[in-house]
Amino acid sequence: MLYLQIAMMSCCIFNFDILWNLKESLLITRLGAEVIPFIKLGVVMPVAFIFLITYSFLANRLSKRTLFTVALIPFLIWMPLFSMVIYPNLESFAPTAALDLLSPIIPENLHFIVGMVHYWPLTLFFALAELWGSAVICILFWTAVNDFHNTKSATRQYPLITMIGSSASIISGPLLYYCVSREVMSPGSGWQESLKTLSFLFVLFGMLILLLNEYCYRLTPKKLADPANPAHTTTNLPLMASARYLLRCPYLASIALVMLAYCVAINMVELAWKSQLVQQYPSEADYSMFMGKVALINGIGSLICGLLTPTLLNISWWAAAFATPIILTATALPFFLLAMFQKSQISFFGICCVDLPMIGLQIGMYCHALGKSAKYTLFDATKEITFVPLDAERKYKGKAAIELVVSRVGKSGSSFFQQILITLFGSLSLAMSWLAGAFILAIALWLVAIKHLGRHYHERTDL
Repeated sequence: MLYLQIAMMSCCIFNFDILWNLKESLLITRLGAEVIPFIKLGVVMPVAFIFLITYSFLANRLSKRTLFTVALIPFLIWMPLFSMVIYPNLESFAPTAALDLLSPIIPENLHFIVGMVHYWPLTLFFALAELWGSAVICILFWTAVNDFHNTKSATRQYPLITMIGSSASIISGPLLYYCVSREVMSPGSGWQESLKTLSFLFVLFGMLILLLNEYCYRLTPKKLADPANPAHTTTNLPLMASARYLLRCPYLASIALVMLAYCVAINMVELAWKSQLVQQYPSEADYSMFMGKVALINGIGSLICGLLTPTLLNISWWAAAFATPIILTATALPFFLLAMFQKSQISFFGICCVDLPMIGLQIGMYCHALGKSAKYTLFDATKEITFVPLDAERKYKGKAAIELVVSRVGKSGSSFFQQILITLFGSLSLAMSWLAGAFILAIALWLVAIKHLGRHYHERTDL
C-alpha cells in the first residue's frame, strides 16, 4: 500500500510540474507577472468555490472511491482539448465585441486586464492549473491516504511518501526541458508540438493515478473498505452548515491559519520573483525551459527536505513544522534586499563587476524551489498528520474547506493587496518594500499559528 501511495503522489507531482510550467509560460510571457494577482482573485477564486460546492454536493452522494475518479476526469478531458483544439485556434476564441467595449475604459497601466479577456482560454487554463495542487494533491490524494493511517503510522510513513513523491521533480524537470527544447529545435515543429507532447504525458500520468487509486482500494482490508466504516462513508452535513461547524472548531481554525499564512508568504515571494524573471525570459519556450531547470532544483530540494522530515519529527512535531517558514525566510529576505537595491552592477575596485539583478534572480529561484520543496515535504507532512486524529466530518469537509477556501482566500487576499500596489506604483518592481513587509507579517502569523496548532495536536494525541 505504501509503495502505491508513493507512486500515486509521484504521478500527481509530474502533472503538477507540467501544469505549473505551462500556465506561466503561456500567459506570463504574453501579459507579464502583474496579471497574476488579477487572475487569482477574479478567476481562480470563483473556480475554487465552484469546485468546493460541487465536491461537497458529490461527497454527500458518492463513495470516496467514485468521488476520486469523478473529480479527476475533468482535468484529463480539458488538457488534450486545450492543446489540440483551443490553443491552435487561440485568436479565433477572442471575444472581439467585448474587447472593443472594455479597452477604452481600462487605464494604460492595467492593460493586461484586456489581455486576460482576449486570452480567456489561457486565463482559464491558469485557473485550472492552480486548482490541481489544492484539489487533486491536497484534497483527493491526501484524503485517500489519511483514511488508511493512524497517528503512529502517519508519523512514520508520511515523511517517506512526501520525500519520494515530491522528488519526482528530479525526473519531471529534465523531462520538461527535453520535450520543449527538442520540439522547438526540430525542423517543422515548435511550441505547439511541445504542448501536445506534454498533454499526452499529463493524460498518461492521470490515468496512472486512477489505476493506482483503484488498486489501493482493492488491496484495502475489508474492514477498512466496509461502507459502514465512518472513515469511508460520505458525510451528510450541507456545505454552509459545515462551514459554520468548522468555524467553531479551534483545532481546524489553527490549521486554517497555518495554511493562510503560508499562502500569503509564498505568494509575495513568487510574484516578486516572476516579475523579474519574465524580463529575462520573454518567450514561451525559453521561459518553459528555464522552469524545467527550476523543477529539477525543486526535486533535489524535496529529496533533501524529505530526508530532514523524519529526523525533525523524531525531535518533535514543532521542529518539523517550524522548518518551512525558517527555510522560506532565510532565502526570501536576501532576495527582497537585492530586489530593492536599484543599482544594476557593483564594481569591486575596478577589478570585477557584480550583476545584482542576476544574483537576485538566482536567489529568488532557489527561494521559489526550496519553498515548494519544503511545502510538499515538511509542510504537507506536518499538516496532514494533524488531520489524522479528526473524525470523518471534520476530516473531509474541514479539509476541503481549508485546502480550497482558506488557501484561495490567502492567495486571493494577497493578490488583492498586490493589485493595489500595481495600481498605485505601476509595477511590482517599484513596490518591493511593500511586498517584503507583507511577507514578514505573514511569517509572523505563521509562527504563531504553528504554536497554537501544535498545542491542539498534542492535546488530542496525548504526546
